[in-house]
Amino acid sequence: MDHLKLCRRLWRQKRPLSCLKAALPLGLALLLAITLNACGVRQITRGELEPPKVTLKALTLGIPTPEGWPLSLSLHLANPNAQTLTVLGYDYEVWLEERSVIQGESRATVTLPALGETTVEAPLFLKLPAIVGMLPSVLTQEKLRYRVAGGLRLTSLLGGLRVPFRFQGQISPQQGLDHLRLYLR
Repeated sequence: MDHLKLCRRLWRQKRPLSCLKAALPLGLALLLAITLNACGVRQITRGELEPPKVTLKALTLGIPTPEGWPLSLSLHLANPNAQTLTVLGYDYEVWLEERSVIQGESRATVTLPALGETTVEAPLFLKLPAIVGMLPSVLTQEKLRYRVAGGLRLTSLLGGLRVPFRFQGQISPQQGLDHLRLYLR
């Protein structure tokens, strides 16, 4: 008989100790599964595996539209390990001039070959209300300050580990303004 069904029946019969005995194999199996799943995390902490290295390749402005301003976020991923890693997706948040303007995630799977590298492109879209609030900064400054933060989600090989990343810098709005001028003509 199924351990869970047996435990339910014993619980209804007001026999909690018997229920616990019936559920013990299920609990041990669950504990074993959790322990095995965390082995990759232990490998990282012991230095046997390293998380992928994430660097910001580019944050570029696109041609504005009536709905908003497209951006492109390019992340360079490098696998320092002698085994292939699978990235199950990533999340991100972008701040311009200390204002959170974009949040999102991708569930796209990326395979990082052993000792290899790849580039991930995240198309972003800055909606019109966020642009209107930033227009004074865009028009008066040569450079806009940005921050990008997020994390890569890895497979169960690494215990479902999230590898965080954070970058900051400045971006010139001039390219985007040149596109905007062309759009307004």
